[in-house]
Amino acid sequence: MEHCLKVLICASTEGEIAGIKPSETVDTLVTGVGYFSTIYNLTKRLLLHEYCLVFAVGIAGDYRLDNPVPQLYVVNNARFADTGFEGENGEFVPLVGSKFMPGNQFPFSNGVIHSHIAQHFAQHFGVDMCTVNTVNQTRTDRKYIEKMLKKFPAEIETMESAALHYVAQLQGVPMIEIRATSNHVAPKSSEKWIISEAVDMLNIFLNKQILNKDINDLTRIICQY
Repeated sequence: MEHCLKVLICASTEGEIAGIKPSETVDTLVTGVGYFSTIYNLTKRLLLHEYCLVFAVGIAGDYRLDNPVPQLYVVNNARFADTGFEGENGEFVPLVGSKFMPGNQFPFSNGVIHSHIAQHFAQHFGVDMCTVNTVNQTRTDRKYIEKMLKKFPAEIETMESAALHYVAQLQGVPMIEIRATSNHVAPKSSEKWIISEAVDMLNIFLNKQILNKDINDLTRIICQY
């Protein structure tokens, strides 16, 4: 493995990190949308390079229809919300926590991947924490969404979060995931998304609060838990 004292900034699309410039101490990675490309590309990078910190960033959908967007969050808990199968009674059975994969098998705890450094980061930088449901398929049916949220309470939805935390924790690399909400999950209408505003919020925060700090100081601040 090549040794380098660097941080990695990764996102699912190039546009989400357009304002971040690679340097001697900062690498960037576009993982692709969805969690299988995320798992492959992030794992490949972490096997080839050593990073003291990974920042996973991107936009997200807010389940709370009355909550203003954009807003910035650090992910405290991530869950694979629609990976599983149909049980005998027709109810959805998540893979994690089933007989095929124990819900407390590392890196899961009760079916959720918990970030042990998110709380300290949130307190230091004044960012709210959230739980995220990671899905393969985004849905617009409010009844379906309400049923899912009853089983899996969360504030935001993405297509990559749990995969990012899964890889980072298995590889033993400290990771912070920062999301800016660009839309409400339902009703979903691309015309109502405020992607540019959410991306600007992400990039301004990263450049002003994170990337202007010495890496050793940054590591001490974030990993002090």
